[in-house]
Amino acid sequence: MYNPNENRFGDPEDQFTRPPRRAASPMAMAAVTCAIIAILTSITGFVAIIFASLGILFACLSKGSRTKPERAAKYAFRISIIAMVISAALLVFSFFTVIREYGSLQNYYRYYLNTIEENYGIDLEDMYGIDSGQDYGTDSEPAYTPEAGAGEAL
Repeated sequence: MYNPNENRFGDPEDQFTRPPRRAASPMAMAAVTCAIIAILTSITGFVAIIFASLGILFACLSKGSRTKPERAAKYAFRISIIAMVISAALLVFSFFTVIREYGSLQNYYRYYLNTIEENYGIDLEDMYGIDSGQDYGTDSEPAYTPEAGAGEAL
């Protein structure tokens, strides 16, 4: 008979029991850790690509003998892909910005050397014992300034 004061859910035989949730595998946790580091360092470029690659690798390896990957591994895979795309897009954007602004990577390097020398008084020849003019042509050609326009020298 039905008794409203009786607690049906207190009876262990009558309760629905689901199997205990298994903890995520160490590989899945490594994938999550690498994915988080990759998304946090996505503005640094190559560091994020390395951690995102490791996150993808660990997420793929975490499946083991299971038929489906774990939830943590799925999220780590997705986050790693997002971090890799963001990082690659920023690297490509930076490269094209430098090319557009300075005309070439060599002009950017010349401008960088002149900035270091003007602001800090550091000369590569004095510091490292190398002649930048011989290797990069900075002594034979005038310094580039962004105000002069792309590809032009003063």
